Amino acid sequence: MAEIILHHYPLSLFAEKVRRILAYKKMAWRSVEQPMMAPKPELTPLTGGYRRIPVLQIGADVYCDTACIARRLEELRPEPACFPAGQRGLAAMIEDWADHRFMPQVAPPMVVELFAVLPPGILEDRAAMSPALSKEAIFGAAPHALSQARLSLDRLEGQLRDRPFLLGDAFSIADAACFHPVWFMKHSARLFAEVEARPALAAWFARIEGFGPGDARPMTPAEALEIARASEPADVAGGEIARGEELRPGDAVTIAADDYGTDEIRGVVARISASEITVRRQDPAVGEIALHFPRAGYRINKR
Repeated sequence: MAEIILHHYPLSLFAEKVRRILAYKKMAWRSVEQPMMAPKPELTPLTGGYRRIPVLQIGADVYCDTACIARRLEELRPEPACFPAGQRGLAAMIEDWADHRFMPQVAPPMVVELFAVLPPGILEDRAAMSPALSKEAIFGAAPHALSQARLSLDRLEGQLRDRPFLLGDAFSIADAACFHPVWFMKHSARLFAEVEARPALAAWFARIEGFGPGDARPMTPAEALEIARASEPADVAGGEIARGEELRPGDAVTIAADDYGTDEIRGVVARISASEITVRRQDPAVGEIALHFPRAGYRINKR
């Protein structure tokens, strides 16, 4: 199998979610550091303009959104499982809560804490993705967001009092998704004190942090592009079309996130199911690429 390549940057919350999964599964991977802000000239040929980080690349197959990435890693290495039998639905619901409710509670107060050391122009870049990410909006939202984050930390503390991980004895996607907002808080001693004041949560955090950095080796963006250029999409076969689905393989579509970073990506449907969509697209720098997205959280329209 082609190497697993993760395009990310060190401070990315969502990249840390994937890095924890890779470490837990003991999967070797190549680390390609990408800019925190647009433009991203050595990533755009792979993604067609999708701006979010992280992105997983395997040859000429590119997986966007951590929900899609996590499920591909599970397919590649089913054991140890991150989607426990009998609890897949519950794990996915906790993942969705953490990614779309808990993380937005933690991010504003943390941005305020880190503002002095963030790269110049970072909030202007994020404001271009959504008005809710402007400096004024983030600073205004921070006090209420922190109060809500404390409630979420209390919920996690309660869940962890009698078990090592959120769903029992083993790490799962629920833990990976809840870990990365707490990990972001560690970048501020003042806010991480909220975690340390909750002993079960602090022990859980240390347990997952103890997986270590994982088996990662650096790769340059240029090397990753060359791998894509020399490869062909391999993960495009199979899949079941859901009942009532109007889209079909061969349809030209646009795909865009429905919350922030709503840049449209264009492609031709290669595979579609109730949960995921794969499109083919051409780029002069790398040739044909297959882009993989989850259905949840993305608008898909025929062109």
